[in-house]
Amino acid sequence: MFLLTPRCSVLAFLMLWAFPTFAETKPVELFTIDYPPYSIVNDHSQISGIDVDVVIAAFASVGVEVVFSTAPWKRIRKNLEHGYIAGYTSCARRPEREAYIFYSDKVSEANQVAVMSVEADGSKLFNLMDLQHYKVTAVDSWSVQKELAIKGIEHVKASDIDSGIRSVVFRDIDILYNGELSTLYRAQQLNLQDKIKIKRLADKQGSAFYLCLSKHYPDNAELLNKFNTGLERIKASGKFDAIYDKYL
Repeated sequence: MFLLTPRCSVLAFLMLWAFPTFAETKPVELFTIDYPPYSIVNDHSQISGIDVDVVIAAFASVGVEVVFSTAPWKRIRKNLEHGYIAGYTSCARRPEREAYIFYSDKVSEANQVAVMSVEADGSKLFNLMDLQHYKVTAVDSWSVQKELAIKGIEHVKASDIDSGIRSVVFRDIDILYNGELSTLYRAQQLNLQDKIKIKRLADKQGSAFYLCLSKHYPDNAELLNKFNTGLERIKASGKFDAIYDKYL
């Protein structure tokens, strides 16, 4: 029979004691996709962005380390559904997701807005249909452009956000209809943030985004509570606003 010597017994005890500590400090892996400026995946697969930085900072404030990875959205959704991964940021609330997703407190939101030159007069612009009185552009094949087409609002198709921004600043286009934060982010990259202004439309509600954790992943209910606590902390400390200032 194999017997442990006193020295071996001590080593075995220390290993058993240390292992849970190692497991507890292992970073939580979360997933995201490229959706600037909420999440940005560059050519070297480095991940940043407003929501990514908010999630990292919120968890850090409660002593939880997280790392981000990326994968195709359909794979991420399936893995969330089956509990193979801890979570994803950021996603919108959908009825079909309620069965397998814990939603955090709101992390961010998306608003479809009218983007104009700083000199433009938007005093008569209140609702979406008011766009029909202006020269409008939207990015070709995006949901905003399809919405204009469905509503029968005449518009010019832009090849990308950058082209749309330049159209309202340098050309004879009155309004770019697009997402607020994505436009502000690209305007900063183009050094044109001081040349545009944003107007929200009264009949267009924002879409909230959340940290989405799988209900079938171990200890995620507790992880959700920690995140919400951390989110409150970074909002109170000013860290939350500082992250927005960094990107916009």
